[in-house]
Amino acid sequence: MIKLVYDCLKAPYDIANILQIVLATEKCELHLTGQSLRHDYPKVLGKVGSWSEKIRRSGLPDLPIYYYDSLEECVKTMHAKGIRLIGTSPQAAKSLFDVDLSGDDLAIVFGTEVGGLSKSKMALVDEVVQIPMSGPLDFMTLSVITPLLSTRFLDNIGGQRPKAWLLIQSSA
Repeated sequence: MIKLVYDCLKAPYDIANILQIVLATEKCELHLTGQSLRHDYPKVLGKVGSWSEKIRRSGLPDLPIYYYDSLEECVKTMHAKGIRLIGTSPQAAKSLFDVDLSGDDLAIVFGTEVGGLSKSKMALVDEVVQIPMSGPLDFMTLSVITPLLSTRFLDNIGGQRPKAWLLIQSSA
């Protein structure tokens, strides 16, 4: 199971896009901290429902979504379970591609889109990595980077990608 941790995620569209990954893979846990919007917030449900007739009719299925009052609480809970937390920051010296992502005992931690993980929050996680990019961009939005990292995690834990992802990959 891929553990995705978001600190103070407040944009309904981003949460909806991330829920789409959780629904499509059935291999992701979503951990929301701080003042993150809830996954059942009406604007989030409206967006997810606009992509799926089944969800419009029946609502969201039970999903592995967990809420914490703070990132500190989430980190403490995960560390107690032996989970290694990898934070993301454009300022990190180490590349995501230089980190061992094998095993089911790790989580990827994202900060806010505006400020990323603060230095004090980076100190809470076990390792901080950057997502290498070339070109004029300094960062990618959460709803763009989540599917990329989810694919990388699935590849490294030996998980099988959903059929839709295999079709996209084979047509590229």
